[in-house]
Amino acid sequence: MNDGANEEDIELDSSMMVPKPVGMLPSPTTRIAAKFVDILFLFVLGRLLPVLLAAVLGVLYIMLADGFQRGTWRSQSLGKKLFGIRVYSRISQEPAGFRESMIRNSPFGFAVFFGMIAIWGWILLIFIGIPLILIEIFLLFRVETRQRLGDVMADTEIRFVNQEE
Repeated sequence: MNDGANEEDIELDSSMMVPKPVGMLPSPTTRIAAKFVDILFLFVLGRLLPVLLAAVLGVLYIMLADGFQRGTWRSQSLGKKLFGIRVYSRISQEPAGFRESMIRNSPFGFAVFFGMIAIWGWILLIFIGIPLILIEIFLLFRVETRQRLGDVMADTEIRFVNQEE
């Protein structure tokens, strides 16, 4: 972790030749709180809209929210925006796009999708979806770069938004 680095201070990891993180990485607790805001948003959505529409929009939100590039909402879900954090590509060091968002959020997307299907989906949620989420949380606390499974798959990281961005 390179907490006090400037953008000019990118170091290369000689084993992979991938730029190391620049800027501060949020704590796992901050990331979990941001995800909690997103889930709370989905519950509100589910109460306001018809069930099928809410389910479809919920899966789309979970999968794509970190890829939007509109105004000040760059690679941020609602929760990330509120906590001042953003998804970045570890390769380009730029804010992530829809491709990275879909890859990194696929474990959560599967869990939400399984939860929408009565009986068989709930069984899959218990045996596949929830264990995936637990692996995500475990890695978030154990990996030095604070990456969860989805971040490793998409080669992304979460950092606090630079003031000049």
